[in-house]
Amino acid sequence: MQLAFSTLGCPAWTFDRILDAAVKHQYDGIEFRGLLDKVDLPETPEFSPGGVAETRRRLDDAGVRAACLSSSVAIVHAMGSEVDRHTAIAHTRRYLDLAKEVGAPCVRLFCGNYPTTMEPAAALDRAAESLRVLGDDARDRGVRVAIETHDAFIRTDQLMELIRLANHPAVGVLWDIHHPYRMMGETVEQSMRHLDGHVIHAHVKDSVMSDDGDGYTYVLLGRGDVPVREALAALTAAGYAGYYALEWEKRWVPSLEEPEIAIPQFAAQMRAWAAA
Repeated sequence: MQLAFSTLGCPAWTFDRILDAAVKHQYDGIEFRGLLDKVDLPETPEFSPGGVAETRRRLDDAGVRAACLSSSVAIVHAMGSEVDRHTAIAHTRRYLDLAKEVGAPCVRLFCGNYPTTMEPAAALDRAAESLRVLGDDARDRGVRVAIETHDAFIRTDQLMELIRLANHPAVGVLWDIHHPYRMMGETVEQSMRHLDGHVIHAHVKDSVMSDDGDGYTYVLLGRGDVPVREALAALTAAGYAGYYALEWEKRWVPSLEEPEIAIPQFAAQMRAWAAA
C-alpha cells in the first residue's frame, strides 16, 4: 500500500517541513496541491524552471515520490469558448511538463460543470477531444491525466461517460472515495463497477453527517462512516497499485485539526487496517 498526503492539508508548511513529515511518518509520496500561499504550482519556487530539478533531487534523496501534481484546471466548464479551451490545455501542458521533470506519475484535472453556452452532449464531445490531445501529451512525457470525481461528475457513471468518450490509455480517474458516497449515495460496489479498472489515483478522507442532515463535517480517518475500508479492500482486490492520498482540506476549512495531528493519524490508521 502506497501512502501519500496532499499539501492541501498543510498550507502553512514549507517544502522542508512537508518533506520532513513525509520521511518521519514513512509516507511513500506527496501529492502537491500548492505550497504556502500559492495554489498554482508553477508559481512556486520549488516548481519554477530554476527550482524543479532541485525539488526532484531532494525528493529522490529522501526516498519520497511526487505522487501526483494536482492542478485547478477544469476541462469541461472551460469548453464554453475557444479561448478558455486553449488556456486550459496550455496550463495542463505546463503541469505535464512539471510532472515529467519531478517524477510524478499523474496530473489531476477537474471536470468542472457544464457551460451554459453549450448542450451537455456537445460539451462532452469537446471535452473528450481535449482529453485526447492531453492524453497524447501525457503519454509523450511518460505520465497520465487523472480526472477527479468532482463537480458535475461526482457520480462515477457520469464521469466514465467522459472517460470512455476520450478513450485514451493515458487518461484515467482520480477516485475521491468520499464524494460519490457522501454526496450521491453511491455504494463502493457501484463505484467500482462503474470505474472498471480506470482508477489511477485515490483520495481518502472520512466525514460525518451534520445533525440536520444537510451537510457533513470532515473527521479523522476511521471516526466517520465513509466506507473507506470497504473501498480499500475493493481496490486491492481489483489490483490497484497507485497511491492512497490523504486529502485533508485544511486550506479550505481552517477549523480542521492541524496537519501535525491529521498526517500521522492517517498513516497509522491506514497501516493498522492493512495489517488487520
